[in-house]
Parts: sequence; C-alpha cells; structure tokens
Amino acid sequence: MQKNLEFYLLLLYCYLVFKNFFIFFPIHSFDCHTTLKSIHKTLLTLIIAIITFLIIMGLLSFKILGSALRNQAKNHLVSVREIKKTQIQNFFRERYGDINILSKSPLIMQSLPAFASAFKEGGFDNPLYKQTEKDYGYLFVHFMTQHGYQNIYLADEEGFLVYGVKKDTLLGVNLKSRDFISAKINEVFSEGLTRLNFSDLTFNTKTKDFMCLGASPVYDNTNTLLGVVIVEISYSKLDTIVSQWDGLGKTGEIYIIGEDKLMRSKSRFLKENTILKKEIDTKASRDVLKGNTYIQLVKDYRNLPVLSAYTPLDGLRDVKWYLLVEIDEKEVLHPFGVLESYLVVIAAAIIIISIAFHLITRKKSPGIKFLPPSSSNSINEG
Repeated sequence: MQKNLEFYLLLLYCYLVFKNFFIFFPIHSFDCHTTLKSIHKTLLTLIIAIITFLIIMGLLSFKILGSALRNQAKNHLVSVREIKKTQIQNFFRERYGDINILSKSPLIMQSLPAFASAFKEGGFDNPLYKQTEKDYGYLFVHFMTQHGYQNIYLADEEGFLVYGVKKDTLLGVNLKSRDFISAKINEVFSEGLTRLNFSDLTFNTKTKDFMCLGASPVYDNTNTLLGVVIVEISYSKLDTIVSQWDGLGKTGEIYIIGEDKLMRSKSRFLKENTILKKEIDTKASRDVLKGNTYIQLVKDYRNLPVLSAYTPLDGLRDVKWYLLVEIDEKEVLHPFGVLESYLVVIAAAIIIISIAFHLITRKKSPGIKFLPPSSSNSINEG
C-alpha cells in the first residue's frame, strides 16, 4: 500500500510539472511576441523541475528498489543456507551409517579378534599377523577406497591399536595410556567402547590436513565387546560442499563455526588457514550460538556490512557446528547503483543541452526583431 501511494504521488508530481510548464510557456504564445527572457525563464523552470523529478525518482528508487533487492537476496541466501544444511547433515548421516554397518559386518567381527590375538602373540612381524593381514587387509582397502576414508583402525577392548590400513606410528600404541589421554583419537575410542560417535575437526600431522574421527563398538554374536573400529574422514569431503559458491556472486561466502567461535572451514577472502584458528565474533555468530535461525544485516569478520543467513547444524550428534551464508550488501545493491548512474547521466545530459540552447539563443538574439502588439493586432484585423 505504501509503495502504491508513493507511485501515485510521483505521477501527481509529474502532472503538476507539465501543467506548470504550459502555464509558463503556453503553446499559443509561441509567436513573435514571445521574448527570449520568458523562454529562458521557462527553460530554467523546466530544468529545475526535471532535476527535482530525478532526485525524487532516485530517492524513491532507493527505497523501493533497494528493499526489493534486499528481499530477493534474503530469499536466495535462505535457500542456499537450507540446501547446504541438508547436504552437510546428509554427509554426516551417511558417515554414521557407513561406520554402523562396518562395525556389524562379518569382516570386522572376524578380523578384529584375529588381529588382536596375532599382535599379542608376536607383534606386527609375527608370521601369524602377516597372514591375518593378507587374509583381511585387501577387504579393508576396498572399503576405505570405496567410501573415501583416510584410514581405518581396529583397537581391541584394552585400547591397543592392532591394525591400520595405512601403517603409521599409532599402530601398537595403547589409547588408554597417558600419552594419548587428551588426544582426539582417545576421546572417540573411549566413547566408542559404548556407542557410535564422531569427533570435531582435528589436524592430521601425517597428511597435513584436517579430519574427523568416527568410532563404533564391535561385538561378537554373543554380544561380547571385541573392541572398537575407528575411521579417519578427510576434511576435503566436507570442503567440497562448503566451498561451492555458485550463485553467490563475487562476495558470497559459506562457512562453519564451532561452539568456540572458531571456523571449521576455509575463508573465501583470507589467504591464511582459518580452520580452528580464525575466531568469528560477530552479531550473527553470537546469535546463531544461541540456537537461533535468522537472516539480518550485520558486519562480518572483515568489518563489512553483509546479509547473513545462519542456522545451527542440528542432527550431527556429537558435533556442534553452525552454518553461516553471507554476501556483501554492496553487491546486493549493485543494480540500484547502476540505475543511480543512469539518472546522473540523464540529469547531466539535460543540463548540458539546456546550457547549449541558452548560449545559441543568446548568440542569435541581436538579429531577431519583434512586431509591436498593435501591429500584430492590425494584421489580424485585416
């Protein structure tokens, strides 16, 4: 209703401008009695009226078009936010499903006690261990490759890592020992003795990349605990989802933060690594940490005004993450800036043409002769 009222007021203004034009400069007055002074006066009135019109048009355009552009951007950001939220939730659900199936598979139920027994008998160089690895190892390699995991470990109920698809320094260690009491792998192992769980992002010193760890208990057919299966999930799988900025222009960004406000994804604008290093303390981050889902105009971590659509990533079980989708307000209002430039060009063109007309008419004015009113009346009477 308010937009329609503004439009009608604009039309009324245009009507009054042109009505006043014909009052000051009527069509029947375009005869030899019309003086250059009245033309210049009327022309000045028109210039002032047109420039005023353009100014009002610009202000109304800013209010109406700016609001429309923001609403359009908001709807788009909310759509992207919900799509990315679903993709991330599905990613974790699939990983939970994979590990749950793996922990209950005959492969794990048979191989874990075999590896544990061979390891305790003579370590990794024991012929029995090598034969066990030959019997089962290729199956683990196939599963790891098929699902895109970085590594798969088997730990017995005492905490010893008795098998790993990729051989590293962790093999043979006891995860219950003091050296690993604060490590992420110890956390997921401890929880994995009783339930399926996931860790937050952690840095893998072997691959020089970030990863998540997932673990699940392994039971035999009599429901006796055999140990825990642990998988390493590369961050690159998650990065593929978050770093897709299609439809977000040059300044759109998607990123994840944790409860500690540290980024769990890479920044589009900062060259240095931001994962688990860059703290995001903005109005949007503080609000989303309260569990709110919303979209509003705020200043981002670069101190630039952005539209920010955010939501908690619920359904990830042990992982407490929050998703933010943002785009610079300047880019949102770019179409209005183009319109504003056009209005400035039009106003400048009108002024230039008017000045040129004024100079031309002044130059020609000495050669113009006007008939006195009485002569004009005599001719008309004749």
